[in-house]
Amino acid sequence: MPSSKHAIRAILKHLKPEYKYIIEYGAGSGTITREILKALPSDGKILAVELNKKLFEELSKIKDSRLKVTNDNAVDVSKNLGVLDWPRIDAVISGIPFSFLKSPERKEIIKNTHDFLSLGGRFIVYQISLLALPLLKKSFKKIKKYFELRNIPPYFIMVGEKN
Repeated sequence: MPSSKHAIRAILKHLKPEYKYIIEYGAGSGTITREILKALPSDGKILAVELNKKLFEELSKIKDSRLKVTNDNAVDVSKNLGVLDWPRIDAVISGIPFSFLKSPERKEIIKNTHDFLSLGGRFIVYQISLLALPLLKKSFKKIKKYFELRNIPPYFIMVGEKN
């Protein structure tokens, strides 16, 4: 089920205007990706990660030179963020269902994401549960959480900022 316009706004309001380099884990068919692109400066970049082949194919239909799409899993991508030819990573948005991952994989994604984020960068996680919150608290000193009821199902939005 695509995210509602209310949920998308609630997620994207945590992107600072100066953010140019963004990664999206679990980009689905690109509902949020398209909205990021609308606000992204012309010299910005997005890496959209989607494991599901059908959703990846739909995501690949978005034609924008700032967008790179990969059919891969977030665990493997998070290990290799350093190979991106980007000066920094400003934000990572994740809609992947952490409940589908094994505990070590959840920990690895969060740790790797934290390590590769620039100072002041944000990891924005939206989920139907708070399963990821204790793990986020282990890596990020500054955490805020929100609840967006105007989505089916409702989302918890957790934002960790690296400082």
